[in-house]
Amino acid sequence: MTLLTRLHPRHWWNPRLLWDVFMVWVALVNLGLIVFDLTYLLLRPTYFQYLPVVTRVWDPVKGIEPHPLTEQLVEEVEAARRLVELDPQAAGLGPRLARIERLTQLVLETNPFQRSGQERTLEVLKALIAREVGTTTLTLESPTELPEPVHAFWSAPPPELTRRLELFEENVVPLLRINFFREVTLTGRPVDHFWIIDLPFLCLFIVEFGVRWALSVRRREHRRWYFFPIFNWYDLLGLVPYTEFRIFRLFRIASIYMRLRRSEVTRIGQDVISRTVAWVSNIIAEEISDAVALRILREAQDEIRDGTHRRIFDRAVLTRRGRIETVLAAEVRELLLGPAVQEHLKDVVRLHVERAASDPEVLRGVPVPHTVLAPLVRRVGEIALEATLRSMATTLASDEGRGAIRELVRAVLDEVLEGPLRDELDALAQEIGIDVIEEMKRAVAVKKWAERS
Repeated sequence: MTLLTRLHPRHWWNPRLLWDVFMVWVALVNLGLIVFDLTYLLLRPTYFQYLPVVTRVWDPVKGIEPHPLTEQLVEEVEAARRLVELDPQAAGLGPRLARIERLTQLVLETNPFQRSGQERTLEVLKALIAREVGTTTLTLESPTELPEPVHAFWSAPPPELTRRLELFEENVVPLLRINFFREVTLTGRPVDHFWIIDLPFLCLFIVEFGVRWALSVRRREHRRWYFFPIFNWYDLLGLVPYTEFRIFRLFRIASIYMRLRRSEVTRIGQDVISRTVAWVSNIIAEEISDAVALRILREAQDEIRDGTHRRIFDRAVLTRRGRIETVLAAEVRELLLGPAVQEHLKDVVRLHVERAASDPEVLRGVPVPHTVLAPLVRRVGEIALEATLRSMATTLASDEGRGAIRELVRAVLDEVLEGPLRDELDALAQEIGIDVIEEMKRAVAVKKWAERS
């Protein structure tokens, strides 16, 4: 399904949208040609064997020609085999075998496969000759010893010569046909005419980049006119007419695709392929983030077991102890003076007075009847409570009261931070910290993508 079918029907005629879709296809075609060109030499043997039409079309683009030396050797071997099949004693067979011997020796000496990357052919040829004449391939690598095994290979009696010609055609000739020759320019690079095919695409990309730049300046999308090529550096590099920079055109496809995907007038990104890619990328991102998170959590647990949390606490808290005392003292003062706390204190004192007034055994030492004494105790308790609360409020509002609360807070902090209670609190904090991180590790280890699917 094409990109156009992913457009809302009422927006298919949008010129800017159609241009973006057109540029996506142009960039895809250009990138496909670039990838084909970059991999052509590597896959040329496969094309040559199974899709010869491809090599006939693209060899001229790469400046590839049949190698004259190996091509001549193939022709001589095929002619010699036909001649042997017709008449093993033919008069022209000897001179032809002499030419084949000379060409074979020249191939082994000059290695015409190096530029085409077909060095394997040379090794196959050496192995075949060495096996047939009973020598080693090292002998064929010595210029002084090379003529003898080559001569022995091609000077066999007619039946043996027929068999060797068949072996040569079966094992070596197909590899010799794949070999090629490329001219070299004055710059030292092999001839390559792909730039002729790439030039129309490059011109279109340059025009498109210039138009986008002009529109960006006109719409004031950036604060400065020269910010556009900076933000679109990948497009700019893709316009450089060198092979090494063509890969940056892949970013052009990605950027245009993302513009279409973010557009409200397209359905691009909702297709099966896009959803599958997004699903797989989310799984990969989740797995990587989970692995990183688990490692960080394990390291945090190790740090807690080593007592790092105590050193961090000392650096972070003890250096600010004065401010902590001030804040806590103010909070304690506000707490004691607050209406809620005072009401609770009144309730506690009233409960205590009520129990004392209701229990005859508590007041039996007072020589007054209980029926008279109980209301009196309640009234005195109320008066004492009100007086105590007013006195406490007055005291806490004074400098002496603030100092007393500050001393109380300091004593509590001394006990918590520096006293025997510190070790117990550290052990408790360590257990809590390790358990909390362990629960976090269990939560992170859950495969959320598997649950969603």
